[in-house]
Amino acid sequence: MDKRIEDHIIQQYYDNQNLYRSLKHDITDIIENIITKNNIKISNFAIRIKTEDALRRKICLKHKYKDVNDITDIVACRIITLFESDIDVIYKLIKQNFDIVEYNDKRKKNYDDRIDFGYNSLHLLVKYNEARLNMIEYSDYRHIVFEIQIRTILQHSWAEVEHGLGYKSQYEIPKDIRRRLTRLSATLEILDEEFVNIRDDIEEYNRGIDHIEKVLKTDLNYNSLMTYYHDSPIMSELTQIICEQFNISVKEEPYIISELRVVKRFHNLGYMYVHELDEFIIENRDNIVNFAQSKLRFLEKNKYFNPYDIFVWVSLIMLLNQGVDDPENIISNEMFSIPSKNEVDKGIN
Repeated sequence: MDKRIEDHIIQQYYDNQNLYRSLKHDITDIIENIITKNNIKISNFAIRIKTEDALRRKICLKHKYKDVNDITDIVACRIITLFESDIDVIYKLIKQNFDIVEYNDKRKKNYDDRIDFGYNSLHLLVKYNEARLNMIEYSDYRHIVFEIQIRTILQHSWAEVEHGLGYKSQYEIPKDIRRRLTRLSATLEILDEEFVNIRDDIEEYNRGIDHIEKVLKTDLNYNSLMTYYHDSPIMSELTQIICEQFNISVKEEPYIISELRVVKRFHNLGYMYVHELDEFIIENRDNIVNFAQSKLRFLEKNKYFNPYDIFVWVSLIMLLNQGVDDPENIISNEMFSIPSKNEVDKGIN
């Protein structure tokens, strides 16, 4: 490499520092906005400007650059996704917002003839499209190409560990170790695929409990309990009765279900399915109303009512029905005192 060319590129690099910093900021703003607007959950987004030392090494190694704009990764970013399928979703969004100069999908390797390991990610060289370049704030980026890598968190972990092993190519290590690395790499791909399948199954499960008839047949968990509250006629009736009796409004705070471990408490009491809980609530409707009266009679004016408290009260009534005189000793982190069984049976008028 001609030293004069190297020095010329380095001088251009320093002359463009403000431009690179501005580009870095704008890329971050655009990509983070794209990801947020499309409700994509990612593990991490990172962007960097190549250091002078790294740039000099690249110039000397490649022996082909004449101008700083020939180097396409001075500004580079990496998007780490949770799921393999999101890589293609993000790629399509990037394609809609930038011009793709080069597309290199390193996930499509053939394991029979691969010459290295890891880096199973999507590598893109992109630049601002004409629509953005016509905007004054982006017009200075016309000749700059930058790099985007998209990979899953498992692919990223593999690449980091592989880099830490210290070899430069597969020819530096014995064949049996290469074979083991290949198997591990394949295992990670299977894990990525299975995480996507599990996510899809969970989404399908959640869609399947949208109606009360299906909810009643479902095992009792946080999601099914939330759906049961919103779709159940008896829960709607109880909420309405309580609000009318005390002239209070509803403020939903479902966190109490997790905070007081209500689902686990139902399980410990032998209620494993939603229909079992529903039957108990219907049979104990009057007791629940009486319990509400005992808890809300001292409520200050204009206070709200958290309808998820009903599930807490139901669990306490279950304990009282099983002969537990003092549920307060059993329930940790209880937020209110517990009335006696006689008080619940009699009600407070």
